[in-house]
Amino acid sequence: MGKRISFTTFLFSLIFIFAFSIAYSQEMEYKEYKVLEGDTLWDISTKEIQDPFLWPKIWKENPEIKNPDRISPAQTIKIPIRLLQKEQPLEEVTAEKASAAIPEPVKEEQKKEVPQKAVEKKIEPVKKNYLADKDLLIASGYITDYITKKIENVGKISGAPTGRSMFAENDYLYIKTNTQANAGDKFHVIRPSALIKHPKTKNKMGYLITVLGTVKVIETENGMTKAMVTKAYGEMRTGDLLDAFYEIEPLMEEDEHRKPDVSGFIVAAQKMKSISAFHDILFIDKGSNDGLEIGDMLKTISFDKLNKSRTTGVIQVINLKGSTASAIVRKSESSISVGDQVTGLK
Repeated sequence: MGKRISFTTFLFSLIFIFAFSIAYSQEMEYKEYKVLEGDTLWDISTKEIQDPFLWPKIWKENPEIKNPDRISPAQTIKIPIRLLQKEQPLEEVTAEKASAAIPEPVKEEQKKEVPQKAVEKKIEPVKKNYLADKDLLIASGYITDYITKKIENVGKISGAPTGRSMFAENDYLYIKTNTQANAGDKFHVIRPSALIKHPKTKNKMGYLITVLGTVKVIETENGMTKAMVTKAYGEMRTGDLLDAFYEIEPLMEEDEHRKPDVSGFIVAAQKMKSISAFHDILFIDKGSNDGLEIGDMLKTISFDKLNKSRTTGVIQVINLKGSTASAIVRKSESSISVGDQVTGLK
């Protein structure tokens, strides 16, 4: 009897080790990706995983990349297979197999005459899609309405327990705030990218602000305020500024979009790109003061050397300031550039 129990225990141990080995091997499998000219981890995450905000997970699997903004063409990076697979949760699979394996007993029911009731038709509410999700709205950034070198902020990242100077999601860091911060307080992390000058008038407009993510205060440690990165849209660095946290609700698609007769120019693009394409974020020199509303549709126009115009795409306003707006490229017939005109969509 003792030998039979020992053999059974040994057999179960082998099965467990085999299952663990398979799961571990899947966890450690990678796809190799060769970096192309102009690639960023954001771009690669968009192409390979269809989610740009998962780029920090790729970065963590490639410790040789010191700066995620600086990856070289022909460089090979590893993308975990688990990020490429959209697997069904194990609990659901087990439950489905269990329910399929155990058929329900068939009960014999006595046939009863049931008086028929009038069938009521349920009118299902029309499901609306998001115009833009919350992460995209926050990460799109904005242009300040002032041109002073001092960027308005409520604090900054001062360091980290590990001594690191660059941070991604779930990393711990230290912050300094202008007023006392308590456990649970949240802040947006921002970085001024460049002073934007109008492409036509050359007048200074304001600073392009990149929103890098969100941090949450955990505790006070050795007299310093310790926080954790709860959301990362870009790599954070020591010295990056803090902005007051504000909630943003995702925007819902409307049945019809306004097409206002407003004309202006593209003055900047996210990440300071000179050329934009489908789903890129760009900024225009018109805002709520000019009658624009979120969801408005405009077309973009470029001019050649002979001053002949052609429509290059369609954009949709997703965020507003008084004199500027951020918009997403909804349609791109050709490259859209800073300096292109925007006007009403007929």
